[in-house]
Amino acid sequence: MSNQPVGIPPGDSKPAKKRAVDLDVARGALMAWIVVVIHGMFWLRLVPQPIASFALFEMPLIFMIAGGAYFLSSGEAKGGGGGRAPGAYVDYLLRRCTRILLPYLAYALVCVVIVLVARRDAPSLQDAALVMAAWLNPINGGAGHTMLMLNWHLWFVAPFLIIAALMPLLTPQRIAIGAPLWILAAGAAVFVFVIDRLDTSQIGAVQIIVFYAIWTAFGFALAAAPARFSVRDYAFLLALSIGALAALLALFPEQVSLNMQTNKFPPNGVFFLFCCAWVSLILILVKLMKLSAAARVLADQPLLQPFMRAGYSIYLWQGLGYSAAALIGRHFAWQPIMSWPLAVALSVTLGSLAAPLERINLNRKWWSQAGSNR
Repeated sequence: MSNQPVGIPPGDSKPAKKRAVDLDVARGALMAWIVVVIHGMFWLRLVPQPIASFALFEMPLIFMIAGGAYFLSSGEAKGGGGGRAPGAYVDYLLRRCTRILLPYLAYALVCVVIVLVARRDAPSLQDAALVMAAWLNPINGGAGHTMLMLNWHLWFVAPFLIIAALMPLLTPQRIAIGAPLWILAAGAAVFVFVIDRLDTSQIGAVQIIVFYAIWTAFGFALAAAPARFSVRDYAFLLALSIGALAALLALFPEQVSLNMQTNKFPPNGVFFLFCCAWVSLILILVKLMKLSAAARVLADQPLLQPFMRAGYSIYLWQGLGYSAAALIGRHFAWQPIMSWPLAVALSVTLGSLAAPLERINLNRKWWSQAGSNR
């Protein structure tokens, strides 16, 4: 999403650092958008759901940023092989799994306690084991053993973990060099629509991973060549995406829904076109407004800094923050909009307290030292 030129000298870290600030600010802003706006609108029903669904553009951008950040951190930016060597890949996998799973497991254990304590009757050991097994499995995310909004957002963890593990294998395969942007988008759209025709009840999880892997690869490609596509390219894709959505709605009015919340789970072809339109518009604004300077200003804003430093932890703990605020609001007969600031404040506070778990760094060297000390 940066507007920096291509061809950074291998020893010059300043442009890469500047781009990293852009990505950090973008990631923090998106996490704030999700926690404050999206889940305020959806979880507290502050806005009619079909209208609120037109703001659901954040997840493709999150995965694009992940792909761009991987390019900058993996050695690819300096012409190296990144994490493709076996040893480097093991180190990368340990670091990513630690950073994603440790915060998740901490949140999951707290939710296990809450769910068990909230039961009217004392749970048996078998019940406790079932609850713990459901929560400690990030693929399951507590499904079937939850309450309130504790796990409404945890669908994200498993796809993010799997795509992170696949990133060194996916991203070095550069997106077709020289192909126009609209051709790339059209090819991806056809691929997503073909997957739509399959039995999504059986491959829903795979559909989510494939969908967001496409955006991750695109983010990697943009970080590798940020000047590759022009405003004209993005404008044409924006018009093409809107035109395709209008045509689908006209031709198949009974099959096509404009409620993007419905299209998002699992993400289908309509949602892909919707995301193409939004991403194109945002990238046009990034290029025209030269947001790199604005990013450096935003990086110092106190309201955004928690989301930059602890965005993933805040994302996880918002389940508890919103649930607690909803219970308090119910007790005092508040309108949902009155619970909203409390939900955000609790989410940010809990996530900031848990954030040190994001910074634990495990690698092969750590494991070797731990083994030798036993």
